[in-house]
Amino acid sequence: MDTLIEMQNALESLSNRIEQVEERNSELKDKVFELTQSNKDKEKRIRKYEQSLQEVWDYVKWPNLRIIGVPEEEEKSKSLENIFEGIIEENFPGLARDLDIQIQEAQRTPGKFITKRSSPRHIVIRLSKVKMKERILRAVRQKHQVTYKGKPIRLTADFSAETLQARRDWGPIFSLLKQNNYQPRILYPAKLSFINEGKIQSFSDKQMLREFTTTKPPLQELLKGALNLETNPGNTSKQNLFKA
Repeated sequence: MDTLIEMQNALESLSNRIEQVEERNSELKDKVFELTQSNKDKEKRIRKYEQSLQEVWDYVKWPNLRIIGVPEEEEKSKSLENIFEGIIEENFPGLARDLDIQIQEAQRTPGKFITKRSSPRHIVIRLSKVKMKERILRAVRQKHQVTYKGKPIRLTADFSAETLQARRDWGPIFSLLKQNNYQPRILYPAKLSFINEGKIQSFSDKQMLREFTTTKPPLQELLKGALNLETNPGNTSKQNLFKA
């Protein structure tokens, strides 16, 4: 009988210890969950702040034009403002007469600490009005080739590296939509727009487009591969199928 009582007491003690361990384990799980949730909330806040900062930066750059390919030696005899005016006059004489182009600021992009660069630094022109920039870019798209003193250069919108990558990420989808007559466009700064069933649709990211295609089986079938593709840095040249 004494042995039985001892065994019962031992079992009760063991049971109590198991309950304590389970309670402790439950508390630890709760703390882990709280920490995980806290980290997720922090990540969301960081992404939100980064997005807000990017939106502000895009807004600041909205009236800007970027000129690529003009030798830096040209500045010895001309100001950047005069170089830009010369480009407009050479390529779009009618636009130069009709459009009162007002330049707020002109500068070269900061140099990267490289003693010998293979290409000149870009020129960034800040215009007084966004509409002025957009009209110039429409003329650029129509002409296809822009020159300075007869040599090819590029004239495009000024984007941050993040926004430029976001626009490139739409490349495969943009190409498929264009091939199938959806009339796609890239809206400033990096929204995809196209016509579906007679209505203009626009999307700021791929997730929004994925959700939309679930209600449009033909569109979903067309884009099922492209929506699951990750950006391949080696294919950026193929993805850059459109101009600003």
